[in-house]
Amino acid sequence: MKPQDSEIFYKSLFDNMTDGLAYCRVVFDAAGYPVDFVYVRANKKFNELMGVKNVAGKKAAEIISEIHLSNPDLLEICARVALTGEPEKFETYIGPIAGWFLVSVYSPRTNFFAAMFQDISDRKQIEKKLENAKIAARNVLEDLSAEKLKAEIAQAKEEAILLSIGEGLIATDEKGDIVLINKTAEKLLDVKSEEVMGKSIDQVIPIEDERGMPVLPESRLVNMALAGRCARCQAAPGINYYYVRKDKTKFPVASMVAPVILDGKVIGAIEVFRDVTREREIDKTKTEFVSIASHQLRTPLSSVSWHAEMLLTGDVGKLNKEQKKYLNEVYRGNQRMVKLVNALLNVSRLELGTFAVNPEPIDMVDLVRSVVDEQKKQIDQKKITFSLVFEKNIPAISADPKLLRMVAQNLLSNAVKYTSKKGKIKFSLSLDDKKKSILLKVSDTGCGISEHQQDKIFTKFFRADNAREKDTEGTGLGLYIAKSIIDQAGGSVRFESKENIGTIFYATLPLAGMQKKEKNTAAD
Repeated sequence: MKPQDSEIFYKSLFDNMTDGLAYCRVVFDAAGYPVDFVYVRANKKFNELMGVKNVAGKKAAEIISEIHLSNPDLLEICARVALTGEPEKFETYIGPIAGWFLVSVYSPRTNFFAAMFQDISDRKQIEKKLENAKIAARNVLEDLSAEKLKAEIAQAKEEAILLSIGEGLIATDEKGDIVLINKTAEKLLDVKSEEVMGKSIDQVIPIEDERGMPVLPESRLVNMALAGRCARCQAAPGINYYYVRKDKTKFPVASMVAPVILDGKVIGAIEVFRDVTREREIDKTKTEFVSIASHQLRTPLSSVSWHAEMLLTGDVGKLNKEQKKYLNEVYRGNQRMVKLVNALLNVSRLELGTFAVNPEPIDMVDLVRSVVDEQKKQIDQKKITFSLVFEKNIPAISADPKLLRMVAQNLLSNAVKYTSKKGKIKFSLSLDDKKKSILLKVSDTGCGISEHQQDKIFTKFFRADNAREKDTEGTGLGLYIAKSIIDQAGGSVRFESKENIGTIFYATLPLAGMQKKEKNTAAD
């Protein structure tokens, strides 16, 4: 290659490089320290990167203002290479032009150096983003670790509380498999946690009703909660359940089950229960006392009633007006006492299971008509608009007439008692939708039941505030007795009520009727 051609070749190569290239001479002061450098030659890419032109013969400080202040290492490194001849490579950020560069410096001869500038701003930006992402990820991980630790501590505390509470506790997953059982439950059920964990509660913890019959899975409170059939599942009043241990011993249990809900989905259930053997014994003792006391009271009350009637009818002599007035008060008071004693005796018999049940074929239409006739005088006195509706072809059922009469009497007498003059009452008799039960429906336009007291309406001796205002002589036992009879017959009773608007009671009696039961005279 000719010298002229060679020069053209290298000049073309120099000018068209993809990286910036500058050939410079170091400028020293009188003491021999480098103070600047002069551009001998620079290619197009260098001018483009630095945003300059026509740099040949000019000092760096003139071309890029304050470069020595922002990048003192650049002058130092380039001067060192120019003096030693040892090439160096480094990265630097040039502030005045806001760019990152990979700089490679070598010296072709003393006091001169060639510097190649490769723009790495994009790479540095990516590296910075990656570093920021690493920092953010590290911070997130640290936060997650801290939250995990907090959650583990909270979970440990919660488990310690659950495992140590005084009542039995069982937690299940959405399938009904046991995921937690506390020490109290283990002791009451005579099981170990490792024996039941992960197993179906239906299989490892059997439950029976008071007749000794296994409770069907769909009727079990835990499964009702898992199916979303109740927000707080408890056994209905009058229904008793028993947990059965491995040795076949059992104990009465009072339990409450709540579903565990996450994002609107049931993911498990928690049952809290306790052994109520002692409470049942106390209740039985109290009931037996009431039964005995009621029996003992009936004789003197009957005697007072009989003698009062004799005096009032004049069988033992004529009474003056004043005497008759006071004796009437004695007689009415005695009748109230007789009514209360009879109600208490009925309650004690129902609770002790000593009430004899003597089923016989009953025409419910005739029974209801008879009950309505008993109340006709009070209905007429209050000028109540009364309607009686019977569905056609209601079959006779096998039931105890005295028990069904109590149910109908209590539902109707309440409607009459708490409905104001010129109100309305409707008593209807029909078959339910599935044709498996007889439905008694009693609606009135009476005082109704306040919402905050509706959950107590079937409890013993309870009377709503507005009911006490209308009738001060009620016992608060009528609805309790009616519900107990219906529950024992396998039926159900419910109501709808709005204060000052009225109430509707619905009572169902299965067409299968009642089972015969002999009177237990030893317990009565």
